Amino acid sequence: MELNKPVATAEEIRGRIVKHGASIRDTVVETLPHTYSMMVEQIRSIASTYKNDLDTFIANISNIKNLDLLIIYIISLSILNKYKNLTAAELSTFSNAYERYVYDVFSASKLRRALEEVVDREVANEVVSGTIRAINIILNKYKSLNLWIIKQKKILNFEKDIRKIIFRDEGGNRVGRGVKLFLRTFIHETNIPLAIRIAYTQEHRKYLLHGDIYTTLVTIRSGAFEDVKSITAERVKARIAKRILCQERGGKCNDVVLRLGSIRGLVRYVGKVSGDPVLFERGAYDIGIKYCKELKCDICPIRDVCKRYTFVRVK
Repeated sequence: MELNKPVATAEEIRGRIVKHGASIRDTVVETLPHTYSMMVEQIRSIASTYKNDLDTFIANISNIKNLDLLIIYIISLSILNKYKNLTAAELSTFSNAYERYVYDVFSASKLRRALEEVVDREVANEVVSGTIRAINIILNKYKSLNLWIIKQKKILNFEKDIRKIIFRDEGGNRVGRGVKLFLRTFIHETNIPLAIRIAYTQEHRKYLLHGDIYTTLVTIRSGAFEDVKSITAERVKARIAKRILCQERGGKCNDVVLRLGSIRGLVRYVGKVSGDPVLFERGAYDIGIKYCKELKCDICPIRDVCKRYTFVRVK
């Protein structure tokens, strides 16, 4: 850690993380096969043109062929995340298998074959069952998968809907991971902005990020949290200050080990005050998994503002 380097403010650090998030694509969107990527571009174009005219937006969206297949893919991927946090390579494998097997007509057997390219049959069966259940509930109530998403206005209500319909009101960290994946995919203009009354209003700024280990690592090690006034933030700052003092004295110093569950609320709050929590989460996660995890500080995108508290570990 460089103790004498120019000091950036926590706000500046958050801004750089958000900027990095804006410069890259969400992994779910990035790993979509060509057919679905073209569909996403259509949705974005229609959304940006008719964001203030819901009826015209719905009329134009209804003309996109196989849009339901894209939504079913995101539903199945969200449920799959409950069982396994897929790498980018595994996401690509699944998305390509989904396009290859499902093509233009959905069936349980086709989805199962695609899933079995990344998980075992038992997990595949669970995902298929959950996906079909969710589809039936949405169609019975809303008549259309895309209308269910398009008509959402409040993030909190949308998140509750996702948890209830797709995850049977289950709780836990793994379910939360799947819920957030589905939610952020449709509420931000840089992803698949079907929920236009969220994506193109201030409502998307109310998104509370999941708080995974990589996002957390970057949030704390970078110092992006240091202007937060909370008991948790003060405790973390005190432990970091104590560790720095030990280092300056030349003693044998222990790492600062933080429990993920105890600081997740702090990380979510930092994302919220960043101005764009979806981009903050995307940027922090990317930095965390590509650079911070292996201490590649010299090539990190935020290396000139990061506090480099590399002695912090999260478990």
